[in-house]
Amino acid sequence: MHRAQSQRSKAKYLKRRKGSISLINGVSHMSRRAKRRLYCKLQLWMWRKWREKCHFGIFRAKKRFGSGSGPGLSLKTQKNKRKAYHALNAAKTSVLVSALGCDTRGSEDPLKRQNQDVNTDAAADSNTCEDITQSREPGTTPAQRLEVGSPSAQTAGTPGQDQSTVTDTDETISSKKTVSLHTDDSLNALTKDIHEFLDDFYMKYGSLIPLCRSDVLRHLKGKFYTGLSDRKNTVLSEVTRYRAAILQKPVPSFQVVYKKHTLTLDDLLTLADQNWLNDQVMNMYGELIMESSHHKVHFLNSFFHRQLMTKGYDGVKRWTKQVDLFSKSLLLVPIHLEVHWCLVTANIVQKKICLYDSQGNGLQKVGRNILKYLMTEAKEKKQTAFESGWTVAFDEKVPQQTNENDCGVFVLEYSRCLALTRPLHFSQKDIPKIRKRIYKELCDCKLHEQD
Repeated sequence: MHRAQSQRSKAKYLKRRKGSISLINGVSHMSRRAKRRLYCKLQLWMWRKWREKCHFGIFRAKKRFGSGSGPGLSLKTQKNKRKAYHALNAAKTSVLVSALGCDTRGSEDPLKRQNQDVNTDAAADSNTCEDITQSREPGTTPAQRLEVGSPSAQTAGTPGQDQSTVTDTDETISSKKTVSLHTDDSLNALTKDIHEFLDDFYMKYGSLIPLCRSDVLRHLKGKFYTGLSDRKNTVLSEVTRYRAAILQKPVPSFQVVYKKHTLTLDDLLTLADQNWLNDQVMNMYGELIMESSHHKVHFLNSFFHRQLMTKGYDGVKRWTKQVDLFSKSLLLVPIHLEVHWCLVTANIVQKKICLYDSQGNGLQKVGRNILKYLMTEAKEKKQTAFESGWTVAFDEKVPQQTNENDCGVFVLEYSRCLALTRPLHFSQKDIPKIRKRIYKELCDCKLHEQD
């Protein structure tokens, strides 16, 4: 009896197989390779369903005879079985789409999706399913869908469908035009924000010399809250055009005033490219260093050593009238040797004088000049503990410059790191970035936290 049921199920399976072959061959817009792939997957699905149905029938028969309920089925049970069978046949196309990976609602029951639409273009080739899903905007639907069991499902190759495909294409082109319009709007907003930022930056710093790419990108990220990795070239080209337009305008009367220091734009321009720093930049930055160290560090004027060499101690005696050098922890003395800057430090606690030179010149004479001054100052201020016991050393393990133009920047960075007790972890390749940071710090009248 079970064998007879199995043979009848197999005959129905072969009948449905022939119907599937004719249905697939009737689809004219599919390639032969796509038809072959669809046919194989359809046969695999139908074979699995046939096996499941046979096993289910055997299980029901065993259960019925084992329980003693009689060989026959009730009329209601037979009707339910026929309904389930027809529902299963009606849902085969939906399940096939899910098996091909083109149904984004895979978590639903296939029997519940028998009346839902299926995109025949997506079912034709599984490789294009993902692209179609991504290109279509959320909330949009294809121009035409085929209902399972409807006449249009058997006439997929008629000219009516070609017209619907054209309609779908027109809708897709229209949606792309809308996206392009939004992109133009966002690009215009981006350009406007870039110009506003550059205007403010130019007014604040008097030029675009200290401008870094990270400044612009950081500002734009704060405005749009999204990454701009795909628009970096657009941003940089817009900044370049703005910079070229600024160069054609007259330079405004820009200056920075902080306490007794005044910097003009010409003074700040010494921080551009590989220009030599002047005394105004050196001395005002020394003032910011003292403020940042809470005056535990004293920065002597860049003219101090020159005055000491030409007029002796009496020429600089009044320079420390209101300053007790021996109450400080560190003394910084910038030395200008005609065409070269170096730094001499005096550790008051350790009574140690050290020379920092970015060209590796161990000018012991410069260190001894500062030593002689400190001993005379201690005697004048009656600080007998500092009249002797000093040592002079030359620190050879310091960052060195590789050109003839950046010695002043090295001196300021030496001073900053030593005053803030930070290691001298910088090199020649960091100097362009350091120049920009010093420019901003001078205009902002305070030291910034290093990146």
